[in-house]
Amino acid sequence: MNDGGAIAVVAEHVAGAYGFTMKTVANELLHRVLPLRDPDQPRFWCVVVVRCTAGGLPDRSQPPWVGRRGLRREDLSETMEAIRADPSAWLAQPEQTELREWVLVPGIAAAPTVPPGERSSQE
Repeated sequence: MNDGGAIAVVAEHVAGAYGFTMKTVANELLHRVLPLRDPDQPRFWCVVVVRCTAGGLPDRSQPPWVGRRGLRREDLSETMEAIRADPSAWLAQPEQTELREWVLVPGIAAAPTVPPGERSSQE
C-alpha cells in the first residue's frame, strides 16, 4: 500500500515516552498508539491504537484496536520506536490490514456539516 505520506506523527512535549499520536492527513483523524498490558497475558504487553477526538482525548464511542500481543517489556522500546519512525510502513504490513482500513477511513473529518434546517449551497 502506498498512502503517499497520509500518516504523520504529531510532535509532543513528552520526550522518550513510548506512546505517541499520529494524524491521518486525508481525514484529519488522530490516533494514539501505545503499549498496554496484554489483557490475555498480563505479564506481557501489546500495541493498542485508540481513536481520539479533535482535542486529542480518547473517543469513547470507538473501540480500541489491539494489535501485536505477547511483547516482553524489553521489546517495547524497539517495537514502539519502529512504529513511530515510520507509521506508514507499519500500517502497510499485511497483519495491519484491518487497522490500516480503520485509520485511513476516507472523508470522515472532511465531510461537510450542514446545521439542521439549512441547505447546502450546492443544492
